[in-house]
Amino acid sequence: MREPAQALVEGPQPPAPRGYEWVDLRHAASAMAPDVFHRAGRAWQLLEWRRTHRYCGVCGGPTAVGPYDALACTLCDHLHFPRLSPAVIVLVHDGDHALLGRGPRLPEGMYSTLAGFVEPGESLEAAVHREILEEADVRIDDLRYLGSQPWPFPHSLMIGFTARWISGTPRPADGELEEVGWFHRDALPRIPGPVSIARALIDAWRRGDVG
Repeated sequence: MREPAQALVEGPQPPAPRGYEWVDLRHAASAMAPDVFHRAGRAWQLLEWRRTHRYCGVCGGPTAVGPYDALACTLCDHLHFPRLSPAVIVLVHDGDHALLGRGPRLPEGMYSTLAGFVEPGESLEAAVHREILEEADVRIDDLRYLGSQPWPFPHSLMIGFTARWISGTPRPADGELEEVGWFHRDALPRIPGPVSIARALIDAWRRGDVG
């Protein structure tokens, strides 16, 4: 069931009060309850969609808010629906060890599961194999779907899998990762917060739900 909600767009950001600082939604997520993050993420995604799609891609006319979260062209009436970019996110495991990496967007010292966008004409399974090989130079099998999560930075739908390592020595293969390697379940580094599907994948493996 959908609950009505409102989002407020303000002007230039004022200075933060003494002793405080502004934090964007991505970095505030770890301190938010999952339902609050979900609502805030949906609002942010729709507002960003409207900000970046002010003109029709068919005729160039201005757009206005239309039905079903769409933007409607005021000249040709074409409906533009919010963009969704599917991406796979994968916990690769080998017994008591999980393959984790860190890219430049992660906070210092944090590692996460590997992820990447699905390309046109590609299945989810093919995307998993390609991304893991491209990013970490390892091969996998035994893919298992765990769940999905909307991720509004900026418009992703994260589709979570676990997979079993079969060959290859992990290394940052395509330059997207700064570091990648194996971590024992009892000696994990700093990992993403509980609102992320990356954490759900790691926790499922750590509990022994992934075999």
